[in-house]
Amino acid sequence: MIRKRKFAKHFDLAHSLMFNAYPSQYTKALGVPGEYVKRINQRVHLKNGSTGKMDSAYIADPDDKILFERVATALEHQSTPINDSKLSKIGDYDIQLVADENLPTFIVIASHLNEEKSKNLLKRLPSDITKPYFLDLGEENISKRLNSLSRKINSNQHLNIEDALNLGIIVLYTQRTQAYENIEKVVNLYLKVSAKLEFKIEYILYSVITIMIDAYFDDENKYNELINMMNDNTSKESKEKFGLEEYLLEDINYMKEHMEENLAAANNTIEEQNNELEKQNNKIEEQNNELEKANGKIADLEAEIQILKEKANGK
Repeated sequence: MIRKRKFAKHFDLAHSLMFNAYPSQYTKALGVPGEYVKRINQRVHLKNGSTGKMDSAYIADPDDKILFERVATALEHQSTPINDSKLSKIGDYDIQLVADENLPTFIVIASHLNEEKSKNLLKRLPSDITKPYFLDLGEENISKRLNSLSRKINSNQHLNIEDALNLGIIVLYTQRTQAYENIEKVVNLYLKVSAKLEFKIEYILYSVITIMIDAYFDDENKYNELINMMNDNTSKESKEKFGLEEYLLEDINYMKEHMEENLAAANNTIEEQNNELEKQNNKIEEQNNELEKANGKIADLEAEIQILKEKANGK
């Protein structure tokens, strides 16, 4: 029996939970170039007049390897190839970052997909180009993370926050064809370390792994088996906190906050179109009036010509 999903936007939820809780450690564990400094505005004024939101946005200092100066960074999780529409939004992110921070920008795409499958260059003008930086989190990368983490856990080595976050990174970025196998492996690794974890990281990992189980497992029995394993090995405090009420409320409030703004933008567009239509109607009316005047002059000329013809014919 195929079960009904308990959550929406699984990938966004999992990414946001890890970034919001541990921005510095999460970006470092992913392998994002630069050194995290602080979060910045995620809201974006899109060129269609509506308001969007970056997955995560922050200031990063140089690492002297890829980045050599401070930048405004947008970190986007991407589970599908970037098409023209998404690339256009990324271009809007680029413009927003410059407007907000007056810094060079760094757009990072974290994905298990190969860069070649995505649109990767937006050229608005000869000197205005957006080219995202792609993090390779494909099969080989995830396999290395899983093997390294398994060795550490099975040999009872201490896990720091970056190590622990790799449990969440593996289930979030694993390819769909390997999701069932890798998620089960991560669940079993989690069972071995959950009792040693501090509350905050336990809660984050429990939440992320549970969300990704919900994302991939359709079979009710298998889903319940894995969820029960997670629940039996997680503290009461983490399970009580789970439910993502705070995160979901934040997301709902964000949508409510900008609903009027987006509606206003849409109304402005309609008003502009109506104004333009009214101008066109006025022009058409003016042209019709001119045409009527011209037709009147033509009728007068035809009458004069007729009179002249009659005089010429001696009538």
